[in-house]
Amino acid sequence: MTTSSPYRLPTNVRPQTYNLTLTPDFSRFTFNGEASIKVQVMEATARIVLNAAELQISSAEAVHENGSAFPVKEIATDEKAETVSFTFAQELPVGNATLNIRFTGTLNDQLRGFYRCKYTTLDEDERYLAATQFEATDARRAFPCWDEPAAKASFQVTLEIPSAMTAISNTPVEEETPLSGRTKSVRFAETPKMSTYLLAFVVGDMASVERKTPNGTLVRVWTTRDKEEQGHFALETAVDLLEYFNSYFGIPYPLEKLDHIALPDFAAGAMENWGAITYREIALLFDPENSAANTRQRIAEIVAHEMAHMWFGDLVTMEWWDDLWLNESFASWMGNKAVDHLYPEWDMWTQFVYQDTNGGLSLDGLKNSHPIEVAVTNPAEIGELFDAISYNKGGAVLRMLEEYLGEETFRQGIHDYLGANQYGNARTEDLWASLEKASGKPVTAIMNTWIKQTGYPVLQADTARRGADVTVSLSQRRFLYDLLLGDGETEATKWQIPVSISSADSSIKKSVLMEGQRTQVSLDGPPTSSTDGWIKVNAGQTGFYRVNYSASEWDNLRTAVDSLHLPATDRLGLQNDAFALMRAGLLSPTLFLSLAEGYRNETHASVWSDLAVNLATFEGLILYEPYHSQFQPFARDIFQKAAHRAGWDAKAGEGHLDALLRTTVLGQIGSYGDRHTLEKAKARFDSFLKHPSSLHPDLRDVVFGLTAQEGDGGTFDTLLRLERQAELHEEKMRLLRAMSRFRREDLLRKTLELSLGPDVRTQDTVSLVTSVAANQRGRDMAWEFIKDNWPEFNRRFGGGGFAIMRLVGITGGFTSLDHASDVEGFFQKNPTPSANRTIQQSLERIRLNAKWLEANGKELAGWFSRRA
Repeated sequence: MTTSSPYRLPTNVRPQTYNLTLTPDFSRFTFNGEASIKVQVMEATARIVLNAAELQISSAEAVHENGSAFPVKEIATDEKAETVSFTFAQELPVGNATLNIRFTGTLNDQLRGFYRCKYTTLDEDERYLAATQFEATDARRAFPCWDEPAAKASFQVTLEIPSAMTAISNTPVEEETPLSGRTKSVRFAETPKMSTYLLAFVVGDMASVERKTPNGTLVRVWTTRDKEEQGHFALETAVDLLEYFNSYFGIPYPLEKLDHIALPDFAAGAMENWGAITYREIALLFDPENSAANTRQRIAEIVAHEMAHMWFGDLVTMEWWDDLWLNESFASWMGNKAVDHLYPEWDMWTQFVYQDTNGGLSLDGLKNSHPIEVAVTNPAEIGELFDAISYNKGGAVLRMLEEYLGEETFRQGIHDYLGANQYGNARTEDLWASLEKASGKPVTAIMNTWIKQTGYPVLQADTARRGADVTVSLSQRRFLYDLLLGDGETEATKWQIPVSISSADSSIKKSVLMEGQRTQVSLDGPPTSSTDGWIKVNAGQTGFYRVNYSASEWDNLRTAVDSLHLPATDRLGLQNDAFALMRAGLLSPTLFLSLAEGYRNETHASVWSDLAVNLATFEGLILYEPYHSQFQPFARDIFQKAAHRAGWDAKAGEGHLDALLRTTVLGQIGSYGDRHTLEKAKARFDSFLKHPSSLHPDLRDVVFGLTAQEGDGGTFDTLLRLERQAELHEEKMRLLRAMSRFRREDLLRKTLELSLGPDVRTQDTVSLVTSVAANQRGRDMAWEFIKDNWPEFNRRFGGGGFAIMRLVGITGGFTSLDHASDVEGFFQKNPTPSANRTIQQSLERIRLNAKWLEANGKELAGWFSRRA
């Protein structure tokens, strides 16, 4: 059977079991491979088509279950479609057969497929290890295969490796046999049925710490040798998480072991290979003496996200990549839920709104966004799905649905869905059917409005008060930033919206399902209900939508922010809505700035973090305007009280969130030029140079960054020396980030040159360039550097993934139409299919920025002038 897309494989032959033998060569950076694939021939055929890319096939034959051999007459590769076709002299009859293939490949340096990592040991020895990263479509770079998620099969992997090295894969080692020439063969137990992108193997000088769970599952954290002691926090967290997930899902983790593997170079943050999760070192390793509180939290979050995939993604896999969100959105939501269970004092749901909900809202307000469920065919389109829609918006929508259905009903529906589809594939409709059955509510009808169409609504809330009776009239339209451009779609789409409303006069939320364009909600307050108390729509920020109010209601809410009567999550969401509404031309920028001043008394770390991001974005918009110099003292004043209250040293009884708050407010007030803060940072840096243990890890990012901000060439040399000497990768990244903060252009240029040099890991190149671009003085310079070095950036990252999209995305901060023309022209001459949508999003952002400045410049100039 043929398929309509040249990128999809025929379905007339399906794999059952892969028996793979791979032999990496660390001197030539190549590998030899043999694949013996048991297949089921569904229709008689003289041709079998598999995926293969960057492999050299030396021989192939098929053997039918009746013993007949079918030699291959022709081997043809299609580089564009990434396939190999085997044509036989005779048709293979229906039935079972075995396809035997010999091939060779390259241990590449592009962090995909079967690739090599170079690293330096604590003894300054340069070493290599080999690792895999197959999601979404790169298993085909390691062995010929049916590289589609629905083509599930079992795998038995054998690795022939140097005797001194360790091999890790999805399942336990079944047999290890010495071979000649100081090598050995390591055979792993056969896996359950799973998709090719979840297969993994790592070969290197590795060591581990381990524990067994009460259920007998072996949990290990692997690192390059001598770093294994930094794996204890991740290990303890993983053991606790496994117990929680087993209980929540009601389906025990099905494999014998669960490995967490820290790699020196890794493209993503982590990857959910079944039973062998791979990570960047900074996402897994924690040094109690040198790691910061935010690193500890990030490790817990990433481990939880990846472990949630063991059920959602691995046990039950989406049928095709258009349902990628079933994997990533669920893991984002479930990972947060699990960390909240382990560490309730971290207030993870407020952090979720800051990190996930608002990230999704920001991207989905563009016309060049996409639905959560979107048709894709080729690898470039698939790679573009790994964005804030598939992760953040989808996770936020699931949270909204759980709130609407109730926690236990939602959990029961999830259990039923996993039980019905385990070891198989599913589609979005299957999840909705299970939740609909568990709840008795029209889940499919509601959720289709959120999953199948782009964007989200903004609600206009108009409040009428008549004594104790309060009525809130709601109307919906699509939120778009390009309402500012005058051609935004406003009425074309409609959502079924779970709406919740809270007020100053009641501790009880009023919840309704808004099914039409308009609705009214009556709030029955007590007889003493005030006539001017605050009313907050989207209570707790559990809904994926924005809300606008009348001027008087904004005033009431600002008062509630100032007094801290409004809960922290609502305070966070309120200013984020106001910022977005201002960007879309629905609110005056001076109303947002006035609201921001109401946060001087703020006490919650996540609220400060979100406000800091929005004020930094605001500053980026007005950077070249004459009133920019007046913005800095305005912003300093907002952070002054919180910075003074936080101080530089932890106080007795402080917790995790206090540490996060301190770094945010000190970093921000210092970035706005507060002399006292800058002097304190420099003094602490000088002390650190003499006594490194004097500077708490929580403060190092702030102190290094602010020192660089005011620093000179000598500071640059000192930071570079410290970075070279640092053994913990977390510390290296702090120092590299600091080197992106200089004001002098010659020093920023040196930092950019480092990004492509041999001493910065490939995985960190884009982070360093984007950090320079975030510097007011570095944005244009970073873009010119990218253009000048595009062939190398494209070679390393052009195959797709987070890195290329982040790199392209820096252009979205520009504010002139000349920049838009430059960016558009460059990518017309240098097509980048794996970032096409990101390019269009950046161009849309630039034009929006330019239009916003044109529309609001006069008002802002007058406002700042009156405050001078």
